[in-house]
Amino acid sequence: MASHGELIYVGTVTPEGSPAPVFRYERRVVERANGERVSTHITFADNTPVVLQQATQDGDGRLLAFDEVHSQRGEAHHFEGGERRGTDLVVGPTLFRFVRTHLRELRAGQAVPLVFWDRGSTYGFELTLHGDTVRMRATNFFVGLAISPMELRLGPDDQIVAYRGRVPPMHEGAATDADVTYVQLAPFR
Repeated sequence: MASHGELIYVGTVTPEGSPAPVFRYERRVVERANGERVSTHITFADNTPVVLQQATQDGDGRLLAFDEVHSQRGEAHHFEGGERRGTDLVVGPTLFRFVRTHLRELRAGQAVPLVFWDRGSTYGFELTLHGDTVRMRATNFFVGLAISPMELRLGPDDQIVAYRGRVPPMHEGAATDADVTYVQLAPFR
C-alpha cells in the first residue's frame, strides 16, 4: 500500500452494535509536483482491502477526480469534474480537509453547506459546530430520515480524532453507522 503514498492516519472502526472493531482505515497521501494531492482511503477487514477510495484535488482543494472500488458491493465508481452549483463537491477522502478549511466560519457560528458525492449521486449537507464537535446533517428531509447526522470530534491542532456516523464498508451485509477513532501518524494533509 506504500504506492498510495505516506501513511497519515489509521482509524479503528466499530460498527453500531458490534462489541469490537471490525474494520481498519488508512489514509495515504501523495503530493504531486504540480500542486495536486491524491488522498487515498483504504478500508481493511481482516487485513484485506474491502473499499478503496482515491480523490485527486488541486492545490485549492477542489475535487478533480474520484475513484472508488467497493468489493463488498461489487461496485466501482468514477467522478471526473469540479464544482457543481458553486459548491465544491466533497467525497470521503476530502471531508476532513473540507471541515478543517471551514473551521473559521464554523467557529463564528455559521452553518457551512456542502455537496457530498456518493455512488453517482449528490447529497446536500450542512456543517455546524457544537463545542469540539462538527455535526454534518442532511439538508433533504428524506435523506435525513435514512442517514443520521454525522459527528466529527476535533482534537489538538484541530485534528479530527473521532467520527460517528455512516461509513462506506457494510457490516453484516448492510449499510452501517459506526464509531471511528483515529491515530495521526503524520501531519494531516
